[in-house]
This record gives sequence, C-alpha cells and structure tokens, in this order.
Amino acid sequence: MGTGTGTGTGTGTGTDMKNNSVRLSISCCFIIGCLSSTVSAEPREQGARSIAITPRITLTETWSDNVALSSGQNGKESGLITELAPGIRVDAKTTRLKAYFDYAVRGQFYSTSSGDSRTQNSLNTFGTLEAVTNWLFLDFSGMIAQQAISAFGPQSPSGSNINNNSTETSTYRLSPYIRGQIARIVDYSLRYTWSTTQANASAGSNTELSDWAGQLRGSTPFQNLKWSVDATQQTSTFSQGRTSDAERLYAMVTYTVVPQFRISLSGGTESNNYASLNMETHPTHGYGFDWTPTERTAISAFKETRFFGDGHRYSFNHRFPLSSISYSDTKNVSVLPNQFTTVGIGTVYDLFYPLYYQICAQNPQISSLYPDLDTCAKAGISQLPISSNALVTSDFLRSQATVQRNQQLAMAFQGSRNSLTVMFNRNQSQSLLAFAAVNDDFSQNNTTSIRQRGVTISLSHRFSGLTNLSVMASRQESTGAGSSDLKAKTAMYQANLSSPLGAKTTGSISVRHTEFDSSTNPYTENAIIGTVSVIF
Repeated sequence: MGTGTGTGTGTGTGTDMKNNSVRLSISCCFIIGCLSSTVSAEPREQGARSIAITPRITLTETWSDNVALSSGQNGKESGLITELAPGIRVDAKTTRLKAYFDYAVRGQFYSTSSGDSRTQNSLNTFGTLEAVTNWLFLDFSGMIAQQAISAFGPQSPSGSNINNNSTETSTYRLSPYIRGQIARIVDYSLRYTWSTTQANASAGSNTELSDWAGQLRGSTPFQNLKWSVDATQQTSTFSQGRTSDAERLYAMVTYTVVPQFRISLSGGTESNNYASLNMETHPTHGYGFDWTPTERTAISAFKETRFFGDGHRYSFNHRFPLSSISYSDTKNVSVLPNQFTTVGIGTVYDLFYPLYYQICAQNPQISSLYPDLDTCAKAGISQLPISSNALVTSDFLRSQATVQRNQQLAMAFQGSRNSLTVMFNRNQSQSLLAFAAVNDDFSQNNTTSIRQRGVTISLSHRFSGLTNLSVMASRQESTGAGSSDLKAKTAMYQANLSSPLGAKTTGSISVRHTEFDSSTNPYTENAIIGTVSVIF
C-alpha cells in the first residue's frame, strides 16, 4: 500500500501562494485594524492600555548531510540552507482588547540541486475584542504552520528541509458572541464561529466550519443547585470529502457539595450524518465533577454516552514551589488535525507559557531577574532548543470527521540555573465513515484507526550571564490498524548553545541528529545550525 505522502512541498508557489498571501493579508489587516481602532478609542490613562510591538529579523545557516531527507546513502545530498526570517510580535492588553500576534516570513535558499528558493509563513495569533461593553465580543485566531500530509510519510526535523510529505497549512477563525442576563435571573449567550483551514498541497482537503452555540443557565430555589441548557449546530465542508451536519441539545445540572467540590449530570439528544448519508439521532447522558482541593490544584472529570460510544474530558493541574504539572485526556469528534483545534496542544509557546508563568509567579528568586512575569515566562520558553512557534506534535491531514482521543502530560521543573521540561502525548484517531473518503491516510492505506504517541525531554542550563545550553530528545511513533498494518518512527536529538551578542542581538549554534524508520522511506540526517537574531 502507498503511504499517502502526497506531492505538496509547502513551497507556496503559484496560485496556492497567491491565495495564501491574500488570506494572510486579510487576517493581518483585520488584526491590525482591531489594534488601531482600540488604540484610538482608549483613553490615555496610566495603566489603561499596553501595546508592545517587537520587530525582529533572524538569519539561520544550516549544513545538512541530507537536505531532501532521501532514503539510502546514494540518494543523500549534503549542502547549505540559508534562511532569512523577518518577523513581528504584537502584544495588546487594553481595556477592550486582549491579543497577541506573532508572524514571520522565512525566505529559504539552497546550495543543492534538489532545492529551489522558496518562502514559508509562520503565524500564531489569538485575541478577544469587547465591541460593546459587557455584551458583544469577538474572538479571533490564526495559525500557519508546516503540516505533515501523512502520518506514515517522512517527518521533517525542521521546516527548512525539503520534504514532499510536508505542506503549509493555515487556519483562521472568527467568533462573535453575545452574553447577558434576562430579568437578572437567567444568563444567556449566543456564539457563531466560522473557521477555514487550507493546505497548499493538492493532496490536502480544505475544510470550512460553521458553528452556532447557544446557552441558557440559571439558579434554583436551592442555593447550591444550578442548571443550564445548551444547543449547538455545526456544518463541516471538506473540499475533497463531503459535507456533514451535527446538531445537539442537552441540559445539565450542577450541585455544589462544598465550595471546593461540585458534581454535574447531563442528558439530551444529538443528530448527525458523520457515519451515514442521512441524519441519525441518539440520546446522550453524562456525569462528572470539578474539585479544587487547594489553590495550586485543580481536578476535573466528565464522562458521557455519545453516538460513538463513551466520550470524556479529564484534566489535572498542580503547581509545586519549583515546578508544574499538567495532564489532560479528551475523547470527542474532531474535524481538524489536533494542532488546529482548541483541544490540541498547539505550539511550543501555547504549551509551555502557562507552566513557566506559574513557576515565575511562585518563585521570586527567578522572576526578580525580569521586569514582569510575562517576560519571565517568555524567557523560559526562549531557552528551549526549539522555536516557540513550532508545533508540539506532528499530526496529519484528514478529509473526514474522526473520533479522537488526545492524552497530554506536560511537566516543567525550574531552578535558579537549570530547567527541565518533559512532555508525553498520545493521540488516537478513528474513522467514522462506513465508506471510503478521499485523499487521507484512512482511505489510501485502508486504515480504520491511527495512533500516535511520543515523548519530548528538554534540559537547559544557564551559565553566568545569559548564556544558555539546552539539549532535547524526542521520539514519536505512528501506527495504523486495519487491512494493512503500518508503522513509522521518528527520533530526534538536538543540542543548542545560545548567548547574547549585543544589547538586542542573540546568537546560537546547534547540532541535530534525526532518524526516521519506516518500511518505505527511512532516512537519517545530521545537521549543524547557526542562528543570529536581532530584536529592534
């Protein structure tokens, strides 16, 4: 069977590049417009607003002994990869707008015959705008990242390598919503969410989502008993698949046993045509609890019977004096890859910012080195031997809705000079269709279930001054179950030494070794990377 690696290289040339540039321009203009309108509308009071704009430019020179990630010694081609990446980060904290915007465009130039010059975009943004005080709000987000087309094709150690199994994928989301009270008794909310996800590769399926969600909630004569009613409707359209609809109506009651502990019960119905051409209706019911035994600990669990079996969401968070641990386990229907959904891990910045912020807040001896907690958290992330915009786990493109179970465990330990981060992940995707979809791993490989699991360990040591040494080891395995059993493994080891070269200039040098093992496209790669970054 084929591996479904496709032909997209993520170069973003031709029509795809033009369309992607238009989408990116619209997104940038919208966000900058929000920032501009907010700035002009805000009163100039001390502490009323804070907007920080930080331009940067990064030059990276990479020597690789396998630029195109070719199999076998005869096909390997060594050479230099030069990357010039201007970027900008905007952090906005105003009365009406809370947002961040991080974008970079990377120009890549190759000394080898196997690579032509190309550009790649990188975007990570999220924000909330309060358009009408305490009533109308707008959430917006966007992400552009390099995405694996197939879970079983060659996985890239970086976005600089040439890989036919990698493509540039972008997701943009707009979500206006209202919330308020009826007669000061019942709280209401109504949200509409539109999102689009597009891949440059011809093998990828573009996805458009339209979602309505409404809720009513209130109290009862019993002080500790609360209730809510939720209704949702979603339409998912795949350019290389088919359109699916899902509707759900359910009620929930919550009883607070003690201030730190409450229990919940739910019941309702749902209808969808994920697994058939016609809408099918099923009953749902569930139960769970929320428990905060201490200010540093939060535990939540909810299990419910759904049309696909048992769904759930479990989470655990705890802060120690010098460390933090976070665990989540969810099982639900998804129409997007993990990193482009709210339940996915997302980027390195998304994963580790809460952990490092908590550590800085609990340790004055660490936070005193920086002007504020936000800067302290970002400094901790910058010490990792991987870009903050890099995706934590490698997922793959789909052309259908799937049942996904995502388990994630992240731990961070930080001292005055040393820090250790450990991340485990396990993701399982199961096809819902009784008939074949097109152009994804499920249909091309006759696979009904795909499981991915991995671990990433990073250790950093800060020498005197701001010089930092970090080492990272990661391993990920993808397996498929069905009429054809598939397996692919990726292991990467990287060491990085970084140091300031001036007041606003940082330099680093890294070494990397990557091994990819599969039955069709195994490869090994060694690389030396030098980077100089200037912040203006």
